[in-house]
Amino acid sequence: MLKVILAAEEVVEGGTEEHGELFSPVVPVVSELIWAAVFFTILFLIVSKVALPKLNKVLADREAAVTGQITAAEQVRGEADVLLADYRAKLADAQTEANRIIDEGRRTAEGIVTEARSRAEAEAQTIVQRAQGDIQAERDRALSTLRQTLAELSIQVAGRIVGKSLDGDAQRSLVDSYIDELSTTAARN
Repeated sequence: MLKVILAAEEVVEGGTEEHGELFSPVVPVVSELIWAAVFFTILFLIVSKVALPKLNKVLADREAAVTGQITAAEQVRGEADVLLADYRAKLADAQTEANRIIDEGRRTAEGIVTEARSRAEAEAQTIVQRAQGDIQAERDRALSTLRQTLAELSIQVAGRIVGKSLDGDAQRSLVDSYIDELSTTAARN
């Protein structure tokens, strides 16, 4: 390998000395520049005719795909916004319906309580009236029984005092009129 490097140095040194030119790394060789320009132009034409159209097509396809994805994403977002608005509207409707049902239940409960209270008061009033009627009937029966008993006792006492038997109907009417007179006098006082 060392031989190759030395040989290359001799060629470079020998070649530059034979032509009388000195090699300078700063100053380019004109023939090499011309060949480089020709090859660059050929390469540029090949790349611009073969590779650039394919590259442009790939970039255009990529741009179309990205644009389509953006459009699809915007469409999906719009649909999502519509669905969200619909969901919120349904939620608000459900909340309103729930509040209405609660209020209706509350009103129904109040109505049931009021109706039950009214029925209970009416039943209580009926029971009180029935009890008062029963009391009045019992009182009348007691007074009637008391009058009969009092009349019979009075007749027995009067018969013993007078010593003879009095007529039962006449005595009863006499005792009844006396009791009525006493009741009227007691009612006035």
